[in-house]
Order: sequence, then structure tokens, then C-alpha cells
Amino acid sequence: MDISIIEQHTREVIPEWRDAALTLSAIEKGGSGRGFFRIEEAVTGRRIVAVSYDRKRPDNERFAPVTAFLNRHDIPAPNLIAWDEPGNIVWVEDLGSLDLSHLEMEDWDKVRRPAYEDTLRTVMLLHSIVEAEPPQDLPELEPAFNDSIYQWEQDYFVDQYVARFHSETEAEWLRNDSSLRDLKEELSVLPRSLVHRDFQSTNVMMVGDRSVLIDYQGLRWGVPEYDLGSLLFDPYIDFTSVERRSLADFYYGLKVESGNDQSPELFERQLVRATTQRLMQAMGAFGFLGEVKGKKEFLEHIPAGRDRLIELSQCEGGLAVLGELLGD
Repeated sequence: MDISIIEQHTREVIPEWRDAALTLSAIEKGGSGRGFFRIEEAVTGRRIVAVSYDRKRPDNERFAPVTAFLNRHDIPAPNLIAWDEPGNIVWVEDLGSLDLSHLEMEDWDKVRRPAYEDTLRTVMLLHSIVEAEPPQDLPELEPAFNDSIYQWEQDYFVDQYVARFHSETEAEWLRNDSSLRDLKEELSVLPRSLVHRDFQSTNVMMVGDRSVLIDYQGLRWGVPEYDLGSLLFDPYIDFTSVERRSLADFYYGLKVESGNDQSPELFERQLVRATTQRLMQAMGAFGFLGEVKGKKEFLEHIPAGRDRLIELSQCEGGLAVLGELLGD
């Protein structure tokens, strides 16, 4: 959307800015039919962000109502300022430009660990909302994780990664292996809670010492360990095994404090299983975006994703078949 149109609509929805001196700049973040624009008012220095979107993807239309829901339930997210639904523009609080991934080189004990622990406290607020007792004000969500969605993710991995970077023969072999079918069937019957769906370090903003969620328009019912695995095994970020273990234990402690009676053994299995599923989806995305969409930068993350899947294949509950395939 043209920046002059954003300015015009901004002046219409924020009356006190109708005649104000505004500075608008495009933010180099966006995709999936969305554009982001930072708007600053000259006198007060107040800044907000406008998000324009198209309707080709249903989740784009969910951003505003989901933001309002998170605001009502005190789950850290940018404050919703205005929504021009016919014009396909949402205005939200400006959270700055420091996301969790920018802390990668900071001291673990002094900076990174506290930031990640706060992030886990934040997502636990989502995960504490369970499908068995849904809130009455819950907006329409993306389709819940189920057998068909897990199947789609696995097919995405086989078609867009295995067939492209290994061989069609190995893709067909993996497609017919019972391990993938058993995985989706097991995940499909687990109790579901609200999950972010794309819970990675770049989708958590750091505002002072608090973590704030962004890009949550894919909110849906799912297995909470899918989110946890997305964060701890993120191909974009490196953790040592000790750091990852520390954060997994911290999250499990939060579950226990919330009254969840899941055993440590079951938690570990679900984390391995759900993370394996998530990483297969991510690897499929890397292959598709890199080879089909020509965004070659995504191909750089394939080695890290492959190494993490191999690591998980060696854990209790992991898929040995992936270790055999990817370790060649």
C-alpha cells in the first residue's frame, strides 16, 4: 500500500493527528501480503505502527481481533490503537526494533536467560488457555492443529525439502514410512491449548525488560510443546545443550506451578515429538521459500535445521528414520 494512503487513513482514524506534522517510514519487515509503517508525530515524539494487509490469506484478517483479545486478557502484545477493517489497515503500539534474536551474543546469565525466561512466562499465559474451557470472548482462529494439518506439514517437508535436497526415491520412502503417520496420530489426540504457531525469537519483541508477542495472527488450538520447540530449537538461533535444558526445565516448572500434572517423562516425549513436527514444517518452508520463491537466504538455515532434527532423532520419542535420512 502506498505510504500516502497510510498517512491519509492515519489522519482520519486518529483525530488529534488530523493536522499534525507526521513522519512515515516503511519498516523492512513484512511478507504474507502485509506492509509495516512507522509513524511519528513531530511535537510529542509519539510513535505507532500501521500494518496494511491483503485478504489473500485469512490469518491477515485475524491480526486485529486477536490483538484485541490478547489486550483484554493482559497477554503481552502491542496495544491495538485503531482498525480500519474496510481499508485493511491496523494501527498498533510501536514496540521498537529489538527482538529476542538480537540478544544472541549477550551474556547468558545476565541477559539472555532472564529474557528467555520472561518470554516463557509470557507464552505460558497463552498456553494456560485450554480448549476444554475456552474463553467466551475468543475471536475466530485459524483451524486447530489436527490430523490433516500435521499431514500437510509432513507432506510439505517431504515435497519441498526431501525431494529437492535428497531424492525423489528417498521422499517416496519416507512418505510411506509408518513413523510419520504414528507421529501425527499421537499429536492429534493430545489436549490442546492456545498456541502462537510461529513462536520463534524474531517474533518476540523486548521492550525494556519485558517480552511482547508479535506475528500471532496464526493463533490456534494446538500442543503447547510445539511452541516451546519452535523457540528452543529455532534454526535461526544457537543454544548450548545446557542452555536449552535450562529453559525446558524452567518451562516445565511453570506448567507444574499452573497446576498441570504432566509427568517429566511425558513432557520430554511431547517436546521431542512436537518439535520434530515443527522442524519438519520449517525445513519444508526453507526449501519452498529458497527454491520456489527465490529467497535464497532461507537456504542458509537448512544445515541448522537438519542438525536439530538429527539430534532429536536420537532422543526418546524421536524419529530414527529422520536420523538415517538426514545423517547420510
